[in-house]
Amino acid sequence: MIDFPTLQSSDGTMLVGFYPVETPDGNISEEWCMQILSWKGVDQISKKFLNRVEKSLAIKDRLNHDYVVTGDNKDYAMFGNPINGAV
Repeated sequence: MIDFPTLQSSDGTMLVGFYPVETPDGNISEEWCMQILSWKGVDQISKKFLNRVEKSLAIKDRLNHDYVVTGDNKDYAMFGNPINGAV
């Protein structure tokens, strides 16, 4: 299983990307990821931080609802501080 997948709905309209988080000190967080939900890959609907348990559950839930893995985002870290929330 890919650690930071992009998942696409079976009809191709919704994309959910999971990205590693680069902390202010320049390290990649082992606890947090960022989830970005977009419509047809263009209009960003939401983004939020998830801890590793929430990420695992979110990925399993999407896969159980006929989403397919379409990419790997391990090399596309998002800068952020989960304590401050997503901007």
